[in-house]
Amino acid sequence: MQIKSKTLIAGAIFTLIALTTMQGYLIFNTYDLRKNSFAVESRMTIGSIVQNPYVDSISWAYRTEFVDKIPEYRKGQINKEALIQTLKNAANESNKGFLDYFKEGAEHFGLHENVLFKRSASLILFTYENGEKETILAENEDPDLFLLGTDFPVDEGYLINAWNWSFDKGFTNASGNLETVVITYRASLYMKIIDWDSIMLKKLLLLLFVAFLLFVFIITLVSYSIRNLLKIKRISEIKTDFINNITHELKTPLATLSIATKTLTNKYAKDDKTISDEAIATINRQNKRLQNLIDQVVDNSLGYNHINLHLEPVLLSEFIDEVCDDFSLTLPQRIQLLRVIEPSDTPILIDKFFISTAIINVLNNAVKFEGTVLKVELKTIKAYSVITISDNGIGISKKNKKLIFDKFYRLSEKNKHDYKGLGLGLYYCSQIIKAHHGIIDVESKEKQGSTFFLKIPTNHGKENLTG
Repeated sequence: MQIKSKTLIAGAIFTLIALTTMQGYLIFNTYDLRKNSFAVESRMTIGSIVQNPYVDSISWAYRTEFVDKIPEYRKGQINKEALIQTLKNAANESNKGFLDYFKEGAEHFGLHENVLFKRSASLILFTYENGEKETILAENEDPDLFLLGTDFPVDEGYLINAWNWSFDKGFTNASGNLETVVITYRASLYMKIIDWDSIMLKKLLLLLFVAFLLFVFIITLVSYSIRNLLKIKRISEIKTDFINNITHELKTPLATLSIATKTLTNKYAKDDKTISDEAIATINRQNKRLQNLIDQVVDNSLGYNHINLHLEPVLLSEFIDEVCDDFSLTLPQRIQLLRVIEPSDTPILIDKFFISTAIINVLNNAVKFEGTVLKVELKTIKAYSVITISDNGIGISKKNKKLIFDKFYRLSEKNKHDYKGLGLGLYYCSQIIKAHHGIIDVESKEKQGSTFFLKIPTNHGKENLTG
């Protein structure tokens, strides 16, 4: 059973980890797919905004200003930096109107506000009639030349599209001859998305919430199942232990009855009245012992709802003194019973038989677990009369402390039960106190003794007392 339980728990934990891993993997994949889908949608939306005659006319305008400056550059009237600056200035003037247009388009097509766009030139190459080539803007060497949109580093964005544009420009050179130059121009469109995580979180919020609820549900279900499995395992162990213990308790009187019966049937016993009388007396004693054992199991197994109390007004201080007097008569001389009993002048309603049974059970328990100094105290604390029973015995471990009031539970260490009993005494005590609407509690440390608190409400049944 123990190996099977460990296997089941290990299997449940492994399954939980596997499901959690799968769920995390699926969420990550969903995040990645949504991210790619958002990027594709944003690219298409940008394409819808910028691919139209108005934007083409803007591009044509700043390129025309640049091309018109080529003759001056070729004649040496301006240098390369001034030629490039012409393109920059023309694009900058055009960009003012473009930004307003792009903003309106973004609102119209529902482009997310965190999506930025820019157009830049990455290559400008002149090819002359004699085959000579001159690079004005070198691709992958010079920084891209920003033209339209919102500028940002290229490595932070996504390339939407790129294309080459070639055309001829004829002009009269410094020698008065007609010359033609072929201009190769590469333009690139880039998109940048600011704060990916925030956008995706908003889009996946419902999915993440449902996944979280499912995760909590699975954790709760597995924890509940493991807790129930351990509880069932413990109950099974207690049940097995109880059966073994009660079997052991029954063997002695049954064996004695068997011997006594054989004695009665012996021919010598028939002729000797003394032998037969002793055998009959033994049978009666063992029969009574068996009956008491059965009654103990039946009576002490009652829950507090099934205990019928016969309440009567009792001065608790006098009553506890009487119980201690009777109990002390049964104690060996090596055991001390101390009392610190606060006098009471107001009677409370209790069942004397059951309360005395509870007190004696706790005291017997203290003696059983090696207590040599027992102390009984009575105090009134707020609305409770508190009976405190302490000892200097072996104490109770934290593990056992939570279980000692369970039915059939007996203290054990390393699966060994070194102390006799059916595991009903403290359970019965707790049920008696609960039947009186009271509280039972214990404080204990191993090898330092235990202290039990039996708290009985002073106003329990008070209306019957005063009526």
